[in-house]
Amino acid sequence: MSSRFRSQITVILLISLFVLLIASPAIARNAIRIVDGFVSKVSDGNNLTVETKKREKLNVRMYGIDAPELDKIHRKTKRITKPGQPFGIEAKSYLSTMVFGQDVRLFVMDIDSHKRMVAVVWVREKKFLKNVNTEMLKAGMAEAYIEYLIDGQYRNWFLDAEQEAKDKKIGIWSQGLLYERPSVYRNK
Repeated sequence: MSSRFRSQITVILLISLFVLLIASPAIARNAIRIVDGFVSKVSDGNNLTVETKKREKLNVRMYGIDAPELDKIHRKTKRITKPGQPFGIEAKSYLSTMVFGQDVRLFVMDIDSHKRMVAVVWVREKKFLKNVNTEMLKAGMAEAYIEYLIDGQYRNWFLDAEQEAKDKKIGIWSQGLLYERPSVYRNK
């Protein structure tokens, strides 16, 4: 073989390897930390508390999704100061059904300004891990939080899952033009 032919083969192999690496579904591609624990509390449709084996309590904000808001209740008077959004209770309930009391694996993507771990949450279902974030989107219990979906791989997965729910007009997407993004609602 000529050296030119070998060079061409080498370039083709390197390009092929590069394409395979980019296209491969490496789950923890941009995770800064991987944490195992069990869910001890579900606060709403995208926030939960995970306890590690060392009994550390971690506040977790689910990466790349935004669920409808629940009622805001005054701590002292216990009165509703701001009503929640449609599907807020359903989103919390759906998330609770999937993860409460379950062992989970967190792929921590960031730490937010409230010192919560921002993570992709995985729960074991039989012999494989199920991505809880995408399940919330597929069920129409949350929207893709595109402003914070930085990782390209998760961005594509999450937008596809959201589109699936939109096409079926389920959950939050059943509201049609009445739907208001949680981020817009919070800032009123």
